[in-house]
Amino acid sequence: MTITTTRTPFTRCAIGLAALSVLALTGCGTNADPAGFESGTGTVEESAPTPETTAEAADDVERVEPGFVYDDISKDVTATETIRPENAEIITPSGTLTINSVQEVAAVAPTEIGLDTVDGDDGDPRDYGAAEGESLRIVDVSYMPDEEFPADDAPTTELSIEVGGAQEHLSTLDDQQDHRILVSAAQDGSAQLIVSSEGHDQAVDVLTGERADDEVAAAYYLPTTRQEPHHTFPIDDGALPTKSGTTPEEDVTTTYSFQIDAATLTAWTASDGWADPGQAWLVVDWTYTVTAAHPVISGRIDRFDAALEVTAGDEVVEDTVHDEDKGGDVTGTKSTSVAVPIETTDVALSVSGGAEIDMYSGSGLEMAGSTAVEFSSDPLEISFPRE
Repeated sequence: MTITTTRTPFTRCAIGLAALSVLALTGCGTNADPAGFESGTGTVEESAPTPETTAEAADDVERVEPGFVYDDISKDVTATETIRPENAEIITPSGTLTINSVQEVAAVAPTEIGLDTVDGDDGDPRDYGAAEGESLRIVDVSYMPDEEFPADDAPTTELSIEVGGAQEHLSTLDDQQDHRILVSAAQDGSAQLIVSSEGHDQAVDVLTGERADDEVAAAYYLPTTRQEPHHTFPIDDGALPTKSGTTPEEDVTTTYSFQIDAATLTAWTASDGWADPGQAWLVVDWTYTVTAAHPVISGRIDRFDAALEVTAGDEVVEDTVHDEDKGGDVTGTKSTSVAVPIETTDVALSVSGGAEIDMYSGSGLEMAGSTAVEFSSDPLEISFPRE
């Protein structure tokens, strides 16, 4: 796909862009310095002899229009410097976009960017350099979708570029793909890649390739986001007496299996959407099984109630389960989502509940006393280290 862009208005080259959006962008500013190429926290590599200044190099070239954009440019273009950004991953609900590098180039041949050939005084075609006051950058990116989602169910993610205060769509990120985007970028850091997913934008500084801080998506970038304890709570069995006119009296025994499979801090869930600024979703995946057993015939679980209690700091939240008339056993899988402060590093999980037990009519057995059992567990402590 090939795109050429000026600040006013956007234009399309021969290959063109199927659809063009010019939108006012809000909430995606960057704190990048008015930039030299060396700004940012990544690693700068010298790729070729560097001309004294971009402006001087442009004296012998044609200039592209301000905010010029071309996607995708070949790998044959010579770079003067290459930066490897530190905050190079942009994580979204559907997958991860990686900024592999940002390259500075002094000039490119017209055949590389689909522009007309202009002959110089010597009769040779002139190369194209950055617009006045701007510099040419090649932003090399790749996208890998999250395998968690089937293709038809994956959240929607779009890649756009914002130059001169207007936003232009580049690609729908719905499969594995790579792009090398040439931009004539203003030195004030206003040129940004915009990664939009499920109604929220994340921004990347075109000059440095660094992802901008984002209070909504912050949980994606925590040092530790997932723990998988596969912990089964130790809970004592319950026993209720039964009676019969023909068989010895024996108890109906209730057994409990509650397991915490995983706990995850994330910025987005399919059921809850994006976390509020300064918060994260704590998602707890757990399973449960309760049985009522008797040597002659299984008991019947008339009613079952359980609660997973989540404690994070001073906040305590419960997620409850209720079932009725479940026969001799009740089993299920749950995913509990709780909003917690982004600073959360330690949580405690515990379970409690109760059940009503009876014997089946016609079994020759009946309850000899109480029909209610209760259970509870000690807490499981889970930590998300920040170092």
